[in-house]
Amino acid sequence: MRASKFLWTLVSMLTFGFRLSAALSNEKLAAEMVKHKGVIKLNNANFEKIIGGKRDAYMVVLLTASSPQIGCSLCVELEPEFKLIADSWIKDHPDGLSKDGENALFFAKADFEPKRNNEVFMHFNVNNVPRLLFLTPGEGSESYNQINLPGESGSARVLAIVQSLSQVIGINDFRIHEPISWGSVLISAVATMVVTLAAKKYRSEALRLVKTNALWAVGVVFIIILWNAGYMFNTIRGSQFVGMAQDGSMVHYFLEGQQQNQYGVETQIITVIYAILAINMLCLIKFVPYAKKYYQNEDNKKSSSKASMIELVLALTFSASIYLVYSALMGVFRLKSTGYPFKLFKLPSLV
Repeated sequence: MRASKFLWTLVSMLTFGFRLSAALSNEKLAAEMVKHKGVIKLNNANFEKIIGGKRDAYMVVLLTASSPQIGCSLCVELEPEFKLIADSWIKDHPDGLSKDGENALFFAKADFEPKRNNEVFMHFNVNNVPRLLFLTPGEGSESYNQINLPGESGSARVLAIVQSLSQVIGINDFRIHEPISWGSVLISAVATMVVTLAAKKYRSEALRLVKTNALWAVGVVFIIILWNAGYMFNTIRGSQFVGMAQDGSMVHYFLEGQQQNQYGVETQIITVIYAILAINMLCLIKFVPYAKKYYQNEDNKKSSSKASMIELVLALTFSASIYLVYSALMGVFRLKSTGYPFKLFKLPSLV
C-alpha cells in the first residue's frame, strides 16, 4: 500500500516537473520573438511548446484567416493593427519584460492554413475568426480569456486593446509607436491641392454639380441601402466577419436561424443584392423608355419596330434579373428564418 502511494506521488511529481519544464522561459520566448521578428508564428509543431505549460509570461494570441479565399476583411484589417501593438511593445521592451521587470508579455498568432496550423484552431475550439485570446502566467493553454474586439477600426481599436491589456496586466509603460505614412501624407496633400485648384478654376461647374439632384439621390439611396443591410448593427456589436467550422474545414457566411445576430459579411452580401435590385428598377423606369425614345427618332416604320423590340428585350432582361436577385434575397431570408416556407428559385447553398 505504501509502495503504491509512493509510486503515485513520484509519478505526480514527475508529471508536474515535466509540465514545468515544458513551459518556455521568458528568455526562450524572447528568443522566439526575435526569431519570428516580433509576433511568434504558431503551427501544429510548435504551439504546445510556445503556449503550453505554466509560463511566467502573459501572452496575446491572434487566431485569424487573412487568405483571400476565405474573404475575411476584418482579419485583413486586424493584421496591421495587431502588428502595430506587438511592435510598439517590443520597441520599448526588447526582452518582453515591463520596465519594472515584474511582468512579461509576448505576442503570437496563427493565420489559418489547414495543413499547417489547423490543430491550433481545434485546440481553442474556434468556429469564427478573428479571435484575440489572452493567456495568463501560471496557467496552461487550456485556460484563456477572449478579448472582445472593439467595433472601431484603426488607431481607435489599437488604443482600446492596449488600454485593456495595460489594465489587466497592471503595466503603465505600454505606448503606441505609430509609424508615419509619408505616402498617405503626400497623396492627401496632392489631392487637396488638385481639388482646391479645380474648384477654384471651375467654380460654376462645381456649384452646378453639388446642386445636381441625381448626385444627392444616388448618395441618399446608397446610405439607405448601407444602413438597411446592417452596417450600423455590425459597427455597434463588433460582429465577427465570417464563421468557421469547428475543425476549420469550412467557412460560414450566414448565421442560420438567427435574426438577431449576423456575421459582418452578411452586410456586404445584402448590400450588393439591394444595390443590384435598385439598379435594375432604375433601368426599368429610366433606361428602357430612354432607349425606346432614342431608336424612335427616325421617321420610318422600321425604326419604330426596332425601338419596340429593344424595349421588350430590355424590359424582359431587367425583369428577369430582378426575379433572380430577389430569389437570392428570399434565399437569405429562408436561412435566417428557418420556418419560412416560400422560395422563388432554387439557389445553391450559401453556407
